[in-house]
Amino acid sequence: MPDNMSIDELVAVNSLLIERETCLADLSHIEHTISDILGEAYPFEDPKVELPSRKKGKRAKAPKKQKAKAPPKIRRLKPGESGYRVTLLENGEVQTHDLLDFAPFQSLLATPLPHHRIQKVEILDDSFESADILFESP
Repeated sequence: MPDNMSIDELVAVNSLLIERETCLADLSHIEHTISDILGEAYPFEDPKVELPSRKKGKRAKAPKKQKAKAPPKIRRLKPGESGYRVTLLENGEVQTHDLLDFAPFQSLLATPLPHHRIQKVEILDDSFESADILFESP
């Protein structure tokens, strides 16, 4: 870490590096899926560097395809965004929660509990006002 790098810059860089690795893993998955569909390796140009997503490792068996529609994946915050506002129906009562991290709620979006259902997910700007709606239940 350079001496002149602040904690906020370090967190931002690390966050972007994690996002990069996720994108590289997604790209690798897409390339393998294309090859599986074609029944043979597709001639993708190999990257010039060794990518972590290309390392061999044990993979768990993929679960059988389900017909249920997957819940939307809530994206990470971008610069200028301060958090998420989640509107829930909890035990028949509408509740609003402001969050810095949506990850704990992602599983609730995927499999709602009987008395807890996410109705809306919004992005908050730096003044904690709604900047964008990422999810809204029908």
